Amino acid sequence: MTTKSAIITPKKGGKREMTELICPKCHKEGKGQGIRLECVGNIKVKGIIRCLQCQHERPFTMVSGYISALDIALPGAQSDRLDQLVPTDIKEDIREAERANYAQCYKSCVAMCRRALQLGLIDKKITDQPLSKMLSEAKDIELLTKDTYNLATSIKGYGDIGMHRKDILDPMDVNMVIHATVRMLNELFHSEK
Repeated sequence: MTTKSAIITPKKGGKREMTELICPKCHKEGKGQGIRLECVGNIKVKGIIRCLQCQHERPFTMVSGYISALDIALPGAQSDRLDQLVPTDIKEDIREAERANYAQCYKSCVAMCRRALQLGLIDKKITDQPLSKMLSEAKDIELLTKDTYNLATSIKGYGDIGMHRKDILDPMDVNMVIHATVRMLNELFHSEK
């Protein structure tokens, strides 16, 4: 049995045609329409395509009119590992952090992780105040274990760099911040406190 590719590439040397992408999730279910892309000239385009039907996001790179990379999901895809008890708005912040990381906007990425941390604490009824005080309060009432508190403090530190300082962030550190934020949120929302 053969399967139809999710990419229909224009013919080289033929008349100018657009590359057509079909969402693999929707295509598998027999629904959805193709997305047509055009990249004319000797340029490179990098971005994220979101299917409007199922909301699935796929990063792509197009060079001189041809798709050179089409990934299944955003690198890391940590948001897929969030516990189902984590509220939707916080999950969206992690997805935005992943998109910022993919676009190499590292300060925005860690700032969104910091925001997700703060919103998670607010959702758990910690008073909205400076984040360091919120973390201390959560630790005092044993909402955060010592390890989770240390993890959250690191996330806050990186988020502070993203929001307030001119330091340069290492991409590997940024990946670690996303991973740590997902782990911390899962522990925060999975606990029965």
